Amino acid sequence: MRIIDVHIHVGHWYEWTESARTVWMDTGPYVTKIFDKAGNRLSQQYGDVIKDEGVFGGILIPEYSPETNGVLPFEGAAEVHTYHPELIPIASLNPNYHRDPAAMQPEVPALAQREFSHSAVLMGAFEKQLKMGARGLKLHPIHGHFFANDQALYPVYEKCEREGLPVMFHTGNSLLSGSKMRYSDPYTFDDVINDFPDMKVILCHGGRGFWYQIAELLVRSFKNVYIDISGLPPKNLLTYWPSMKKLAHKFLFGTDFPGVPGIKKNYEEARELIKDDTAMELIGFQNAYNLFGFWKEGIFEVKNPNEIFTVIDNGSKRYSGIIPNDCYHEPYMPMNELLTEMERMRFYGYRKDLDLLGVMAKEPIRDTTLIRHAYVLTGQQGKGIGSKLLHFIETQVDTEWLIVGTWKTATWAIDFYKKHGYELMGNKDELLRKYWDIPERQIETSVVLGKNMKGRR
Repeated sequence: MRIIDVHIHVGHWYEWTESARTVWMDTGPYVTKIFDKAGNRLSQQYGDVIKDEGVFGGILIPEYSPETNGVLPFEGAAEVHTYHPELIPIASLNPNYHRDPAAMQPEVPALAQREFSHSAVLMGAFEKQLKMGARGLKLHPIHGHFFANDQALYPVYEKCEREGLPVMFHTGNSLLSGSKMRYSDPYTFDDVINDFPDMKVILCHGGRGFWYQIAELLVRSFKNVYIDISGLPPKNLLTYWPSMKKLAHKFLFGTDFPGVPGIKKNYEEARELIKDDTAMELIGFQNAYNLFGFWKEGIFEVKNPNEIFTVIDNGSKRYSGIIPNDCYHEPYMPMNELLTEMERMRFYGYRKDLDLLGVMAKEPIRDTTLIRHAYVLTGQQGKGIGSKLLHFIETQVDTEWLIVGTWKTATWAIDFYKKHGYELMGNKDELLRKYWDIPERQIETSVVLGKNMKGRR
């Protein structure tokens, strides 16, 4: 089972309005797991909870609707993404909120900003979020009290269409106090869809409440329009859209996390209702994978031990005949040893078209972080995969030192780390005994390289 949840909200507990907290927090089981007692979002735990539900990838959504849902800045979504690269942040705009030129890119001079049109201010705010890592756009007309066809937004749509950035719209009603439904009838999005026929459009909630048929008509009529099923009880999906199975290629799974009884629970209820594995694979994974394209190549956390085992077993064969015979064995890391290691550290991998090509783990120990189990498939070595994994690990380190141990005779590995600024540590025996649990023979035949990360962040 692979799940992509295309509708995940991100914010500190106190950033949501009281009305929103009643809707989001009181309807889901996650509050105690993702916020501390002061209401701060725990970014590492936020993503862990989502992925523990079986989520392969997801879309993180900020929002700027102070009168209804709250102001959930893009920076929060970006922070969760830093810990969980498979959870992708997208931007958010509100024409009634983004009027201040200060929301634009900081390099635009203040005096010049005063002369900018509203369209330019919105574009500047969008560009700013894109520079911070946004990969698309989500608009909440019903919460922000604006129409999707506001001409001030058209330059933003032009950019999204030109660059293939998906645009998500809240469509349908909302339980939040202050929401105005006239802004959210899917009929009002028809102008935008017609004016930008090649823009990827997702009608979130599919016209929830009153307009399911209009949303379905738009999906049928336009090749690049999709519906996400977030915020809806799965048991009623076929009541809302009787032809959903036939149109399975135009639907996306989403939940409205954290305001959901359970991501896996919703997925299983939808699968039980639809009773068609092919259709559910499209809705729950493949449509989003193809439409967004975010997960087709890149670095993501890996939790499947069988995938990791395959890469380590293949990549480690390079050690055969290089390291002492009494230290090499096959498999190089037995599965039971790998499972034990996975309990102590996080594994990240480089994927292309779902294939895992390389892995690298990080293990924080007291005042230091270790690079562990770095392997690339033999047929993929020399293509920069190891460098990309190493750079990613370095961005995650909050300790002063990042160190790695390898075999003395693995000269290619030593050269690799040296190329990236690592130095051989003179006290390698002390370090190996302090931070690793390995036999004396391995200590004797190993080296340690390190990089001081202080001041690099």
